[in-house]
Amino acid sequence: MRSIRGSLKTYAWGSPDAIPRLVGADPDGRPWAEVWFGTHPGGPSTIDDGRSLADLTGPLPFLAKFLAAASPLSLQVHPSETQAHDGYAAAEAAGVAIDDPERVYRDPSAKPEVMIAVTPFRGLCGFRPLDDSVGELRACGAEALAERVEDHGYAETLAWLLTERPSLRPDHPTFAALDAVYPGDPGALVAMLLNDVFLEPGEAVFLAAGQLHMYLDGLGVEVMGASDNVVRGGLTPKHVDVPELVRIIDPRPVRPSVLVPDHDGWYPIDTPVFAVQQLREPSRWNAVGNELVVFVEAAGEHPAGSASVVLDGERADFAGGLAYRITRSHAS
Repeated sequence: MRSIRGSLKTYAWGSPDAIPRLVGADPDGRPWAEVWFGTHPGGPSTIDDGRSLADLTGPLPFLAKFLAAASPLSLQVHPSETQAHDGYAAAEAAGVAIDDPERVYRDPSAKPEVMIAVTPFRGLCGFRPLDDSVGELRACGAEALAERVEDHGYAETLAWLLTERPSLRPDHPTFAALDAVYPGDPGALVAMLLNDVFLEPGEAVFLAAGQLHMYLDGLGVEVMGASDNVVRGGLTPKHVDVPELVRIIDPRPVRPSVLVPDHDGWYPIDTPVFAVQQLREPSRWNAVGNELVVFVEAAGEHPAGSASVVLDGERADFAGGLAYRITRSHAS
């Protein structure tokens, strides 16, 4: 077992104290948004002797993150494996630099992801049942938008909102909150079409390819395919690609399930790329491959502590704020 140091990302929407408090560090005034644990070249981790994690594991197919949202993240969607492969190949053929801020596909991989709440967490995920959207839009004075959704469905309405940028100002709390942060951005109108998802600590939501979403606030552990492919449609100072977002979204109404671990601690996640287990003390398990273990306090409200588990028959001590790389079991 080797301890891993993650790669810190400071984005404007991050929290100055949530992740520092989680890992037992002093806030430094910067918005700590994410800490990456994995081998992705956009934020590779190191092990306790300073070497790259990839020196031990090779490229890992998954990536784990601490994520702290103090303000809303962008309206976004992730591509499928085929879409990512084709988009990456096209960007390479066009000679777009990998660090070009307007490049969308930075690797050829899909990005299925699960968000597990450490504190109460709120997001907007997937299109609502159409009748629900139409009824609420009419109730808040957005009759024109309600008619557009009813007559044309979500895909065409999304394209219209993000391209035409109509000057609608419905009396709705979600719109008001987002418009206050990003005045005039039509993404605030799109957000009204999405499901409100509230997670208590330990609960999770899984986001498949094509599912439009945005995170609003809270601290969580995010596990995903080892990809940085994000197609944004608004509510961000970063590059926005509306045509590509409209092309790859899944416009079908779907409310993501709130996931809880089963009696063995496994989350029911529909992807072959990774699996996630919540370890409970006293925990005993045998490693079956390259695994990462991340230790956090139950609600993220106290300085990082420590825990002990039995790994492959031997005691292993974990300190908060770190991830650990577990090698393949020697047991038969």
